[in-house]
Amino acid sequence: MTFLPLADTLLAAHRSATQTRYEAAFAPAGVAEAYRVQAEVAQALSAQASGWKVGFRPDGRGAFAAPILSTGVVSSGARWRLGPGIGGVKIEAELAVRLGRDLPLHPGKPYTREDLLAAIDEIFVGIELVASRFSNVDDVPFDARVADNFNNGAYVTSGGIKNFAGLDLSQIRCRLLVDGVVKNDRLGGHGDGDPLIPVVAWANVQADAFGGLRAGQFITTGTLNDPVPLNGPAKLEASLEGIGAVNVEIVV
Repeated sequence: MTFLPLADTLLAAHRSATQTRYEAAFAPAGVAEAYRVQAEVAQALSAQASGWKVGFRPDGRGAFAAPILSTGVVSSGARWRLGPGIGGVKIEAELAVRLGRDLPLHPGKPYTREDLLAAIDEIFVGIELVASRFSNVDDVPFDARVADNFNNGAYVTSGGIKNFAGLDLSQIRCRLLVDGVVKNDRLGGHGDGDPLIPVVAWANVQADAFGGLRAGQFITTGTLNDPVPLNGPAKLEASLEGIGAVNVEIVV
């Protein structure tokens, strides 16, 4: 039993690997409560924040983040089983960065892109499986999605590279294949142009309830493709030119 009703609902969905219906009564009082829900669910699952997904709020109120829990991190080449009651899954190919040192919040002295680069140990290719704990996800307001780890279902990691100074991260060629069929093949594609923009923005907010950005954690920067529906068992492959590749087999 957790402290917040929304946390109880999400925890039950995590444990049963099924979706539930969102009700207006679940709405968090604000984003601070949404971050508390994230932490309560993680604690109840005995899970840690292995990584983060970051982005910008649509209401213009700055950056937000959601943890990628240790229970949902998958290594490249593995098989991953989706719960039988999980639908509406989307596939996203993403660039991720892994921190080599802590980035504590610096009030009054905001981090710059150069500060972030100095803290990055490696960059790598990831695949996010986007999956809400709610069956009626289109009815879920933004802060409730944040509470639901912003619909993170799982994240597939790969080996990274440490020397990327010569790469223009806004113009990396991204390929995504599903069962050998090309679903994305283009340069760039990140909504902010430079994938590091939302990472720097969140580093200067860090309003989460997990203790902020820590060495060893990874931060995924957002999709490089239009989200692709996952309609059943499939083999997924993604690559970023000059960085690497990642693959996973989805089973149900």
